[in-house]
Amino acid sequence: MVGVATAAGASVLWGMGNVATHAVLGTGISVAAFTLIEIGTSIVFLAIVARILRVPWLSIRRHARIGALGILEPGLTYLVMNWGLAHTSVVHASLIGATEPLLIALLAWVLIRSPLPRRLFLPMGTALIGTVLVVTTNADASGAHWLGDAAVALGFVFASLYAVGNANVVADHPPLAVTLLQQLFAYAVIAPPLLVVCAASGVGTSTSGLVWAAVPVIGIATSSLTFWLYLTSLRHVSPGTTAQFLALIPITGFLGAVLILGEEASTGAFIGAAIVLVSLLAIARMEHRAEVEAERAATR
Repeated sequence: MVGVATAAGASVLWGMGNVATHAVLGTGISVAAFTLIEIGTSIVFLAIVARILRVPWLSIRRHARIGALGILEPGLTYLVMNWGLAHTSVVHASLIGATEPLLIALLAWVLIRSPLPRRLFLPMGTALIGTVLVVTTNADASGAHWLGDAAVALGFVFASLYAVGNANVVADHPPLAVTLLQQLFAYAVIAPPLLVVCAASGVGTSTSGLVWAAVPVIGIATSSLTFWLYLTSLRHVSPGTTAQFLALIPITGFLGAVLILGEEASTGAFIGAAIVLVSLLAIARMEHRAEVEAERAATR
């Protein structure tokens, strides 16, 4: 159940992070400055935690291929996603993200032959239906633009490729060390151009100290903890199974938009959220049963 719990925890944090990011960027902070602080704070936090827990760093030279995956996410993913969230609505971003779990599961099956148990087909399908129901019944959100939607969609493509690429990485290396190395690679690639953008265009118009203080908090929650939890989940369950819990991201985004941003919610949206939760509980129970049966078979 560790894999299920960590996958669910990562997804909830990502979903709330989308809501918080949309709100903070709406105050006038530039995407470049936000992304620099977000990932930079995450790296510092991960380095401190690694030191406290005495987790050794991975060699940049020997593990360059592992680190390079960080260029996909959080590097390119967060860069285009943050820009997209600044130019569309949370509801639209959630709608686009509803297809990510299925995309990851299929990519993992096609690219690395990751198992996709038939027992999960039904709950996977109902989770997707419920997620789409949540966001489509609220699809009249204001502030959306097709360019923002396109950027969010591209971000989810990068995220899906990152998820598949990491499928076998954490089996041999501590998730915390992998997360730190990948974010160092990401920062090395995106920081220089973002600094140039900040120097040329400024860091935004927001003068609220509270808003600026929220950025590093978002960085720790959505960059440090999420990736650590997500990579931990991959040590316990398959990428296809882990991906299904990413359906919690648009659900959490929907609830955050309603409770925090004040967007209206329909009855159909709440029904869809209930369908997703029931489907994910079914997946969790199936995976737990499979783990128990595997342990019994190993002891015979």
